[in-house]
Amino acid sequence: MSKHSGKTLEKKSLQPLVRIEDLHIHFPLPGGFLSRERPKVHAVNGVTLDIMRGEAFCVVGESGCGKTTLGRVLAGLLKPTIGTVTYDGTRIDNLDDHGRRPFRQRIQMIFQNPYASLNPRLTIQQTLEEPLRFHRPDLNAAEITAQVEKVMKSVGNDPEWGSRYPHEFSGGQRQRISIARALVVDPEFIIADEPISALDVSIQAQVLNVMMEARRKHKLTYLFISHDLSVVEHFGDRVAVMYLGSVCELAETAKLFANPQHPYTRLLLSSIPKMDGSSFVHVPVPGEVPSPVNLPSGCPFHERCPLANDRCKIEKPILKHQKSGTTVACHAVEEGRSN
Repeated sequence: MSKHSGKTLEKKSLQPLVRIEDLHIHFPLPGGFLSRERPKVHAVNGVTLDIMRGEAFCVVGESGCGKTTLGRVLAGLLKPTIGTVTYDGTRIDNLDDHGRRPFRQRIQMIFQNPYASLNPRLTIQQTLEEPLRFHRPDLNAAEITAQVEKVMKSVGNDPEWGSRYPHEFSGGQRQRISIARALVVDPEFIIADEPISALDVSIQAQVLNVMMEARRKHKLTYLFISHDLSVVEHFGDRVAVMYLGSVCELAETAKLFANPQHPYTRLLLSSIPKMDGSSFVHVPVPGEVPSPVNLPSGCPFHERCPLANDRCKIEKPILKHQKSGTTVACHAVEEGRSN
């Protein structure tokens, strides 16, 4: 090994596994009766993010903020309107189905609804064998059976469940089966889209523990999408807060929860009940989320922000690194008006 090889490996480990640059995703709507121009839903608007290898990167925000759409683009289920997605140094957003195939094994997705994500016509064994037969044609039948059994055990499932069908299981059991399906092809990167929101609170912790243990055993990188800040606080390494298709704040989890900078982040965090006995003062976010069809000018949050001024109504802020260690898109923070 050369004297430079260690530095090369160290440098590579610091490179992001996933890089998203200036991502825009628009969905056209049917045109008006007298209008030539078709209206669009602006689901994601100029998002730039890096997800480092081995981290649990969380995206949070209200319903309709674009977080699920972002995840579906990374999974290859949607094509971006503008922007690029790079995976481990290779651009993947412009690949056709054949070119994307090697990355489908490396990138897997866990969906929100465990009752809809499993094929009711397939047994659990067939469900888990199917991706292996597609992505690993080199494996024989005995090796496929052994891999399925190994993964089932790793997420706390009984391998004897294999002969049964999805309707015979509870929501929590189904979601553990969905996690096993994602893990069975030995991926590097898992997109988890609200993976526990459809489950009873008593089951949520069990599924989260399974995901955290899978991360440790399989050295996974997560994109964890959620609206539940209390879950994100315990699961994520870094958090991106989205509002109306844009990232308004990005920080390490501990820093974000200890000292939120963006007014929207502060309002979101005020909704978390305090478990340490301190008083709970919920500050509701005023107004309604604007339509993603007709985006407001300037800052997307200015119509609901208590700190908005004329500049906020005209000029859209960009993400800037702060002395606090967070990255914020807010004129009030930049001008020192947020304290």
